[in-house]
Amino acid sequence: MRKNNVELMAIVRAVYFYGAQLFSAAPISFATCCAALLAGLLLTFVYAAGEHQLAAWQNELAVLHRRPVNSSPAVAVSATPALNLPWFDSAGLVAQLDAVAEEAKLPIDEVGYALEGSAQLPYLRYRITLSVTAAYPVVRQFVDDVTSTLRHVELDSISCARADITLPTPTCELVFSAFFRKGSHVE
Repeated sequence: MRKNNVELMAIVRAVYFYGAQLFSAAPISFATCCAALLAGLLLTFVYAAGEHQLAAWQNELAVLHRRPVNSSPAVAVSATPALNLPWFDSAGLVAQLDAVAEEAKLPIDEVGYALEGSAQLPYLRYRITLSVTAAYPVVRQFVDDVTSTLRHVELDSISCARADITLPTPTCELVFSAFFRKGSHVE
């Protein structure tokens, strides 16, 4: 133990001695080297923290993928007679989604809509694609609120990614299917 302390003190004295000589010979170069060293240490710390956060989010996403889904759109629609579905009203659906997003404090970046109708199916399917940039808990809350408030809307897929590790929040693409009664409808 004593030997280790002696060796450590010798290293500290040598660093101090050579650092003092470098500082007296070239103070600007010494300050620049110290600033670069500190910046490197800071970047290393930020990178490690980002990697840790990314790993935590990946674990959380893996847990969510393993969680059993209550119902798929095909099961929900086949279990629900087409007469219990609402009439197609795109403006009403947009207003309801906006209200849920506002309540969840979720800013929506982009929205896309596509109406799919098939002669074989007794219902209309309206696909809604949303692009959002928000933290995972906010996105999860929005999805929960949409599926619990709008019984005829189901989540088809969700995909989240961060373009850069320095970005604090991911960008997610959410795809929902809204099911409506066929026949006369409001557009």
